[in-house]
Amino acid sequence: MPLSNRVARFIGLGAVLALNNALATHAPGASVATDNPHRSPLDLAVDTAAADYFRNTCHVGLSIVAVTPQGRFFYDYGSTELHGHVLPSRRSIYEIASVTKTFTGALAARAVEQGKMRVDADFRSFLPGTYANLAWQGKPITLATLITHRAGMPRDIPDSDAIFAKKDFNTLPYELNALQRGLNRDTLLSALHDVSLRSEPGRDEVYSNAGYLVIGLGLEKVYGQPFETLMRQRLLKPLGMDSTGFAVEGAARARLLRGYNREGHLMPYHLRNAGAAWGLYSSTEDMAKYVQWQLDGNDPVVQRIRQPLTGSAQDGEAMPWHLAYDHGQSMLAHGGGSGGMSSQVVLFPGQAEGFALLANDSCEGTESALKSMAMTVHAASGIDRKAL
Repeated sequence: MPLSNRVARFIGLGAVLALNNALATHAPGASVATDNPHRSPLDLAVDTAAADYFRNTCHVGLSIVAVTPQGRFFYDYGSTELHGHVLPSRRSIYEIASVTKTFTGALAARAVEQGKMRVDADFRSFLPGTYANLAWQGKPITLATLITHRAGMPRDIPDSDAIFAKKDFNTLPYELNALQRGLNRDTLLSALHDVSLRSEPGRDEVYSNAGYLVIGLGLEKVYGQPFETLMRQRLLKPLGMDSTGFAVEGAARARLLRGYNREGHLMPYHLRNAGAAWGLYSSTEDMAKYVQWQLDGNDPVVQRIRQPLTGSAQDGEAMPWHLAYDHGQSMLAHGGGSGGMSSQVVLFPGQAEGFALLANDSCEGTESALKSMAMTVHAASGIDRKAL
């Protein structure tokens, strides 16, 4: 099923970095290493989709988890590095980039459920200080407009438009890191005073990492804790996501993959201050736990997360999942991309089935290809889900 225009607009940085055709990173037609056991219908459906994915010879490595009522199933393909021979694993750590926004949205949904925030309230009331500039002719930014990229905020703070306008995808990640290297809580709060909204909140949909940094600031104020502490204590630790965080340190660094752009060049990791917008690292082992939680329709926070803030359940935006219908089934999805990595999480709540797919490349269309893989496997004819 083609992506809706609404979903397609919500691409992450990795997709922006990969606008042109990729150069080959493995020989066309060559077999791709995998730990797929090729036993069950699910195994075979994943392998068929992966074979199609690796027809684009730019791709390097791929880790997948499929969460079903029958359990969690892990698959790995390719290599941990370009032209390498080491297969990634469920414990391999990737940047998940803008998939981080779904974690930030989950914390915001919890704050709403606890009465600490309202989706339609003036979000400036959740910020330290006074920000008259964060309103358009008296109409303020809100959690709903921030989380759906309709607050009129710039793409980044500091403004990155000039860097993106160059369309030099080999240097863009380095320039972006240089631009944002000095950003911290204090400099962000100061820079917010100089932001001019680009449109009336609620009117135009324009992708904004800055808006999510603002959400992070609001969460810090209402909970009285730093954002990283909130994320760890209120979401990651309860879910047992021990390999997920805003930094990869100590022995875990041996499991951290390097990422490559469309020309096969090594790309830098994002900075830690990417934070609430696109700062998390994770593994499919950890993402399986996150997907499992997101499929729990009895959890009031999950119920809040799924409520449309714009559009409808068939074509809308939640907190901040993209809502759609695929073959008559409800689907939630969100992708992410950095200079050299891409990710997708795709959920089918009605069937208690979900997928997380992590790749260490930002080749042309990788995010979309990962989403297509999940949709293809989910819809694969002949799969008896009772026999998975």
